[in-house]
Amino acid sequence: MLTSKLKGMGKDFFLQTSGDPETGLGVSVLFKDGHPIDSLEFKLPENKNQAASAVDEYHRNRLGKFSELSELYAELIDEKESSILEKLALSLAEQKLYKEAAAVFERGVKNAPKNSRLMNYLGLTYMELENYKKSNECFNKAIKLNPDFPDYYNNMGKALLKMGECFKASKSFEKAIELNVYYAEAYYNLAMAIILNGIKREDYNLAQDLEDNALNLLVKAVGFDPMFKNEHYQKGLEALNNKDLENAFIELSRGFDIVTIGKFPKRTYDFQLEYLFRNELLREDIVVKHIKSIKKLLEIHPNYPDLYNELGMSYTVLTQFHSDRAIEAFERALKLNPDYRIALKNLKLIQNELKGLKTLLKAILK
Repeated sequence: MLTSKLKGMGKDFFLQTSGDPETGLGVSVLFKDGHPIDSLEFKLPENKNQAASAVDEYHRNRLGKFSELSELYAELIDEKESSILEKLALSLAEQKLYKEAAAVFERGVKNAPKNSRLMNYLGLTYMELENYKKSNECFNKAIKLNPDFPDYYNNMGKALLKMGECFKASKSFEKAIELNVYYAEAYYNLAMAIILNGIKREDYNLAQDLEDNALNLLVKAVGFDPMFKNEHYQKGLEALNNKDLENAFIELSRGFDIVTIGKFPKRTYDFQLEYLFRNELLREDIVVKHIKSIKKLLEIHPNYPDLYNELGMSYTVLTQFHSDRAIEAFERALKLNPDYRIALKNLKLIQNELKGLKTLLKAILK
């Protein structure tokens, strides 16, 4: 077992990483104030003799990532550019540092009060902090800024559902479906609102034909997204057929969480921040490793446009290294033959192209 004490964002953290060669699994847990806030599992090599070195490497990589993020947090303490603050906050949220993420999102919203996306992310962060009243306020503001975006209504419905306001939640989910008739998650959530209303008995009309209405909505959800059809979904349907609403709600909630475990975009914003603020330290092997990690994510989530966008940006970053190599090759040619006019022309062309590429990258990443 490896342990490290960490300092960052003005707080004390503790990282513990261990592995069990018998099960072939390792686990790395980040603690704050003595409480675990993020636990990650990873596979160990089949060769048990390599397990210790694998645990050590995972621990060092996670330690390094946290340290880099902490440094960026300190460096950007006075940052006012909302796009940069968004990337920093999402990087913090990815590490389950929700209080820190909320504070950064608040800064972003203050500097860009008409940015509905930032307001929505702030609402999602307060959801993670179980401050549902504040999250609902954020989603309301996001809707006022952009009333045609179904995700905002779906998110507001989830906050209302957590607050036990089943009828209002159902109306939010219905609006999300109205804006996007293929919105699987909204159909699922509307079914959950109907079931919870049956338990709480808040609204009489919503309770009519409860089992049939909920079942029809769940079938639609699975039809649009087969991932929702899992073990807990099946158990939930059985409980629903038996009119056991409490167990139906519990099992369906578990099934929902498995499918929608990522509340925030599946992107690695810390990589973009590293390029923007640590460009001189960014190595080619890190970029290649990042591209491989995105490809693995795409195997799991092939329908996430953000991931393809991230892959495109990463390849663009990699192009910079190829341009640097081209410059080195032309310079070598000129060193061997200073009168080599074609090499001189090519060198100037690639140097100008590289300047444009760097400007382009900063524009893309911001």
